[in-house]
This record gives sequence, C-alpha cells and structure tokens, in this order.
Amino acid sequence: MALVKGTNSYATVTEADSYFRDRLDVDAWTNASATIKAQALITATAYIDDSEWSGSVVDESQSLAFPRSGEYFDPRLGLNKSMETIPTRVIHAVFEQALHLLNNEGLFDDTGSVIDLQIASISLTRVKSANKKSSTVKRLIAPLLKNKGTDSWWRAN
Repeated sequence: MALVKGTNSYATVTEADSYFRDRLDVDAWTNASATIKAQALITATAYIDDSEWSGSVVDESQSLAFPRSGEYFDPRLGLNKSMETIPTRVIHAVFEQALHLLNNEGLFDDTGSVIDLQIASISLTRVKSANKKSSTVKRLIAPLLKNKGTDSWWRAN
C-alpha cells in the first residue's frame, strides 16, 4: 500500500524532507529513495501508534491513534495542549523513528544477538544492538503516554 497521510502515516515524504532539511546526521534519509522513505514513515507510524497513549480516539473508525480526546502537558511550552489535532511531537517522533529505522537496518529482526565476538586479537563482549525506539522518540512522545510512559505509580496518602 502506498503512503496515505492520515491512513497509514502521520506525514508525507515531502513533509519529512522539509523536517530533515535543517537537521544534522540525516544521510540515511537524504540518500534513500522516495519509496524507501515512504516505507520508513509507514513503518515508523505503525510502530509508534502501538504505544499506550493517554486519552481515547475521537472516532472509533479512524485508522491511526490520533486525533484523541483529552489534553497533555507539554513540558517544553509549559502548558496543556489538546490531542484533538495531531500533536507536532507525534509527527516529529515519526520522522525521527523513520530515520532510526534507516540508520539501523534489520532493527526489528530478532533472529539473534551477539554476546561475545572475537576476531584475532580483537575481542568484544556484550555487543548490543540499537534500541527499537530511539531516545529522541521516547522523549518526544513521553508526555502523551499513559503515566508518561513509566511503570511507576504514585499514591496520595
């Protein structure tokens, strides 16, 4: 299926190109074909959309998690914002996740991992693969998640 904004992606390739135009370290994005960029945006949207968002969908027939009812506190702006329009944070998170996917080919391929690697006299221990969700994406979407994406809870006595 081709990229359809509002159906399988929160943004178009053109919008992502504009976002990345002024950002460093985006060679994986700029060197990718339009088809690969579209696939990255669709995959990133699907992956991020599967998060545990606060609020609820506005229309139960919508194909994406946003728009949603409710508000969230935007720590950068220091104010509450509506989720009834797609938050810029979500769109930027999709762009960043798409770039993360392009920079880490096979990210969702869990066929194996390396604990120890030795080639001649060079030895590596506990070789870790990249996180499935980039730290930038986690930071961007945290204010919109249930309990801000943490497992902790608070109780007033």
